[in-house]
Amino acid sequence: GDETIANPYHYGHLPEVTVNPDGTGSITKHFCMGRISHELVEVMPDKRTVLMGDDFVNGGLFMFIADKAAHLSAGSLFVAKWTQTSGIGPGSATLSWIKLGHATSNEIEALANTLKPADIMAVKTVDPMDASYTKIRYSGKDNWVKLMPGQEKAAAFLETHRYAALKGASMSFTKMEGTTVNIKDKIAYSAM
Repeated sequence: GDETIANPYHYGHLPEVTVNPDGTGSITKHFCMGRISHELVEVMPDKRTVLMGDDFVNGGLFMFIADKAAHLSAGSLFVAKWTQTSGIGPGSATLSWIKLGHATSNEIEALANTLKPADIMAVKTVDPMDASYTKIRYSGKDNWVKLMPGQEKAAAFLETHRYAALKGASMSFTKMEGTTVNIKDKIAYSAM
């Protein structure tokens, strides 16, 4: 509808649910894990590395590495760059990881409570014919974006899809439906 969302940045961050033996529970939103469409994330055996599917059309493959094992409230966010190594179609590829930034959830929540999207990044859907803008693909369409001075951290964690594209990530994956790990063979998988 026409409802205005007071703070669009409170949506799209990963919540962690804790259920106690007595049935009570709590939810903690991890703002530092990026604003994406988290889908079946998998915490690796080291309890620090989190592989995150992005249930989005033209999304990315994301990884978060916590500063401290079993504490996801601070760490670094990465996005994959797919480099094809064989023929047309899915074929084979190598992945490299682009670091988007490091933050705590408290830092990003504070930014979410004080910034508007236009404070972080100017976005045009028609070429502004202005060299200060960079053309990216966002949600399958051309966008021209200009990062506002000093807003790299806010962009990494609050405008994650556009910032990942701006940094050169592969943002053309569709419906990443799940991630898992084979602990014995130390191989992680993501399905799309």
